[in-house]
Amino acid sequence: DWTPVVKYVCELEGDREKWAEKEEKLRNKVKQVLKCDVSKSSVLGPVSLPQADCLLSTLCLEAACKDLTSYRAALKNISSLLKPGGHLVMMTVLKETYYIVGQKRFSCLYLEKESVVEALSEAGFEVQCVTVMPKRSESTFSDFEAVQSLVACKQPAE
Repeated sequence: DWTPVVKYVCELEGDREKWAEKEEKLRNKVKQVLKCDVSKSSVLGPVSLPQADCLLSTLCLEAACKDLTSYRAALKNISSLLKPGGHLVMMTVLKETYYIVGQKRFSCLYLEKESVVEALSEAGFEVQCVTVMPKRSESTFSDFEAVQSLVACKQPAE
């Protein structure tokens, strides 16, 4: 169900009433949703796709990885989805140990800006832009300290 996300995007865009139209347009554009396991070298399993120009990762790797070693491996694994010169656009929470969905509490990999940048470099990326926005209000669903957004370019293999 994409409705809550589409409504939120429409609210951010200042046109709250057009969410149903936007959701329908999005559903017509999305051809397939694929399962993904970043812990595996073949991230998409048996599905094979051409390498992409751009990959978006939003608030997921820190939840999918239990430690920095698995985080670094996940970045290397997803880099296989990108063409050399392709871009990874990523949003990550920093200094988070948990988040809550409904009544369930989940653990989260504690990351700092430097560890993310270093892991990207090790995975063959050059970080081009990093923005860190501190948390602006108290939250009861997570203990994160900041949100980091970045753009990194996959370097050609040497």
